Amino acid sequence: MILFFSFLIAMLVTMILIPPLMRVAARLHIVDLPNDRKVHTAAIPRVGGVAMVVGAVLPLLLWLLPLPEVMGLLLGMGVILAFGVWDDRADLDYRLKFAGQCLAAVIVWWAGARVEALPWIGALTPLWSLGFTVLALLAITNAVNLADGLDGLAGGSTLLSLTAIAVLGYMAGQVAVVLIALAVMGSILGFLRFNTHPAQVFMGDAGSQFLGFATGVLAIFLTQGENSLYSLSLPILLLGLPILDTALVMIQRLREGRSPFSPDKNHIHHRLLAAGFDHYQAVFVIYIVQALLVIAAYYLRNASDTLILLCYAVCCTVIIAAVTWAGARPRRARAMPALLKAWGFPGERVVRWGALTAAFSIPLYLAAGNLRADAPSADLVWLAGGLMSLLALWWWWWCGQPINWLERGGIYLAAALTLYLAQRAGAAGLWMILSDIYFALLAVTVVIAFRCARDQRFVATPLDFLVVFLAVVLPQVPGLEIGYAQDLTRLMVLFYALELVLTQLQARYDLVRAAACVLLCLPLLRLFM
Repeated sequence: MILFFSFLIAMLVTMILIPPLMRVAARLHIVDLPNDRKVHTAAIPRVGGVAMVVGAVLPLLLWLLPLPEVMGLLLGMGVILAFGVWDDRADLDYRLKFAGQCLAAVIVWWAGARVEALPWIGALTPLWSLGFTVLALLAITNAVNLADGLDGLAGGSTLLSLTAIAVLGYMAGQVAVVLIALAVMGSILGFLRFNTHPAQVFMGDAGSQFLGFATGVLAIFLTQGENSLYSLSLPILLLGLPILDTALVMIQRLREGRSPFSPDKNHIHHRLLAAGFDHYQAVFVIYIVQALLVIAAYYLRNASDTLILLCYAVCCTVIIAAVTWAGARPRRARAMPALLKAWGFPGERVVRWGALTAAFSIPLYLAAGNLRADAPSADLVWLAGGLMSLLALWWWWWCGQPINWLERGGIYLAAALTLYLAQRAGAAGLWMILSDIYFALLAVTVVIAFRCARDQRFVATPLDFLVVFLAVVLPQVPGLEIGYAQDLTRLMVLFYALELVLTQLQARYDLVRAAACVLLCLPLLRLFM
């Protein structure tokens, strides 16, 4: 339950904080202005990182604060956030940014997140441990920061890495790693709701450095220490793509006689755009490559360091060859974008039928699950009653009006609560089979509806790939016996189905409010049945 609600709280807090932060971004001078090096053409708020840090930190404050490693991580995140917001406002010199990152790395090393051994070298002395810890966190933090060049790119790629870290941490019994990873994953998904192309908000340096720093610390937790079950070289696969991208860019700059920290358009995503891929397609291709790397990390988790590094070298060679070929033969390279663009299902009627299917099937499924589940605990009943009262009050006050962002958050929370209670009906027998079939069909319905939608408020994006990838891959992992993966993937599918309903069913707001209130009545009724 703690893992489930850590993910949920982080996602909802991030989604709730972003709209008000966007409104004050201009007054705080935290906006990203367009220039010849950037893809966007209008000023965009850079406050997404602030919301992500707050969303991810809140579950840690609720459940993990007493652990010294977590306290060090929180302090390090605070330093990264402070320097990141400062950089978003004033465009800091890279040496000052490095100073802030080094300070954060020293803090987490002091708290216990340490590189204590290296492949083929073995154990390190404390001084060498400090040096390699700082160097590793600097490399990962700046690699993710530099990879943040397209809408949804850094967030989605890091989400895939964190998914693998959460799975491996769960299999190794590292509950703290799993909880931190899920909290950061929830904040990323909440942010990507506003960051898919065309982005309404950017994460800024505060967000990208936070993601790189947190992922690097979690990779250290996962693979270092006497009790670690995994190979020391495993992080190179988990974080290999942004590291490769940064290395290629810096080598190119040095060959041209420029500073390795000077800006340019030589990143992999820039080369894909130059080869004819559009924004969506470039991000989608990078997601696929990152997904393949994290899948390889899962299967090679106990392999020798030599095999892992050999696999990474082969992947890097293939990536470099493909990017070089696309740049040298742009006309032939455009065949791939054309094939991607050809996939589509035109027709607004499909979107409406998809929204109606989700609107009618979700309440039926949740009602069936709750009516056959065990009676909920008193705290969940009080939560359901409070949410129902608030939604009923909003229904009376805003009758006939569009659903505002606060009410939307309440509806998401109501759906998550009823889904959690429905899952308590048991994971065996016919109900498990029917649940799997229902969510598979719901996921297909939502993805097809996304692809058909012409409404710019809700179009198919690379974020759809992330949802489908997690929904398909996580339940197949053998080590996740208890079902957290199934719960989280079903929650994501449910949230996207709700977004489809809220966006497409115009002038039906009161029916949505009524359905949310009815669903929240179920825990109260089940208590007395």
